[in-house]
Amino acid sequence: MSLTVGDYLPRLTAEQDTGLAYAPAQGRWRVLFFFPKTATTHCQLQARRYQALYPQFQAQGVDVVGINGDPRQEQARFRDVCKLDYPLLDDRKQVVSSLFGVLDDPWPGEDVRRPRRETFLVAPDGVITDHWTEVIPGQDAETVLAQIQERLGAELTA
Repeated sequence: MSLTVGDYLPRLTAEQDTGLAYAPAQGRWRVLFFFPKTATTHCQLQARRYQALYPQFQAQGVDVVGINGDPRQEQARFRDVCKLDYPLLDDRKQVVSSLFGVLDDPWPGEDVRRPRRETFLVAPDGVITDHWTEVIPGQDAETVLAQIQERLGAELTA
């Protein structure tokens, strides 16, 4: 059974592309965006848009995390090319992608399944509040940031 809106996110045990263990900051929102392949223009566009808006996410108390199953050295190149300041999770064993139910069929000529481009928003209490399945790489970061601003604005006025 895959995680969905309203579910509590269990503790993720994954390594970052840097080799360090991923440990989410307590009391913060999290954007978890899955992308299929580091060496593609659309994935780089999506990651760069998150990087461009990263200061705004941070100002709202939101951490951004990219998740992909490519080898760590490819993720490191991706990080360098896109100049990313947020973590990328190394999901070569597909544990996180399976947990979220985002694994797609293998691409032509490949044996490995890749995650679909999907994005999740997780509240500070660990509950998944939003899930985007029809993700447009160049608009994902803006769409998610707008939803966060709407949610946090509603919380402040409630």
